[in-house]
Amino acid sequence: MSLISKSRLGIAVWLFATCHGHAHGDVHERIVALSQRIEVSPLDAQLHVQRAELERQHADWPAALADYERAGELDPTIDMDLSRGRTLLESGQPREALPLLERFLAHSPEHPPALLYRARALVKLDRRPEALKDYRAALKYTPIPEPDLVRETADIMAADGLQQEALDVICSGIEKLGAIPALTLRAMDLDIATQNFPAALRRSDTMQQTAPRPELWMARRASILAQAGRIDESRAEWLKLVDHLAALPNLERGSHAMSSLLEDAVQALASLDSVQNSEERHAP
Repeated sequence: MSLISKSRLGIAVWLFATCHGHAHGDVHERIVALSQRIEVSPLDAQLHVQRAELERQHADWPAALADYERAGELDPTIDMDLSRGRTLLESGQPREALPLLERFLAHSPEHPPALLYRARALVKLDRRPEALKDYRAALKYTPIPEPDLVRETADIMAADGLQQEALDVICSGIEKLGAIPALTLRAMDLDIATQNFPAALRRSDTMQQTAPRPELWMARRASILAQAGRIDESRAEWLKLVDHLAALPNLERGSHAMSSLLEDAVQALASLDSVQNSEERHAP
């Protein structure tokens, strides 16, 4: 083991809200209920749109596409390009999705979800420079981005060797959203990738002081010190974590999370000892 190591816009807004507003478990029941309503009002385009979105969530791609198409036939003022493009993308058809997304963006060029979907399609089609342009635009036009958008954008940048820009994106996200652990951890990974160990240590120290539970950040600090070649300091931090865990009440110490951290600490200490012993054997 390594060290811890809308009209158009109206419809689009409805789609985005719906996908986050309900648990997946009741999707089938809601599809059935909408189907019953459609039997009574078969010419209601909005009912077809709503059922299509639920079918998309349920990964029933053909049914969703059929309902989107039917809604467009019933009400030509509803733009189905974004919905159909997203569905095709999620069903593994980025090449078919791209023209629809591009057509939607032709009249709504600052629409963040459409930019994000096109970026994803372009990545799958290995057109990464164009995808990066769309990721940047999606962030630009999203005043308060979701953490997932921040991370996804940064990950694409880092994969293309743009570590500093990726780190800037993460830091900007932290400024807007607060010290979300997932973003802070990603920032630390990028600090380490650029050999900026002091910055990574500062982040771990800040989180250790402010997080409800400090243990994860204690482990991260010990790991960063090891990666920076500061072996004695790393060992001291791992031992500090072991002592901290031993002092916890029984119920807390026996939890899965704390037990896993203790196991990580023990393995990390053994690894550090092995490295040090090897260095001593090969010393002149």
